[in-house]
Amino acid sequence: MNGSKDPSLYLSDKTGALLMLNKAERVLIKELLFMALNSQSVKAYITKRLGKDYLEVGANLYKTLGGR
Repeated sequence: MNGSKDPSLYLSDKTGALLMLNKAERVLIKELLFMALNSQSVKAYITKRLGKDYLEVGANLYKTLGGR
């Protein structure tokens, strides 16, 4: 995969920070996000702890990792 830019292999934020994940880590995070975004109690916790905007952050990350 020389020169390939597969977005599921690495993520970056607005500051340019880079997060590299191996396949097992991507699978785990994707499953955890799926569970969290489909749980009313987890969404309420995220909203209370971090703010409503973080639900969108989670949804965008899930999509970046290959979720629907």
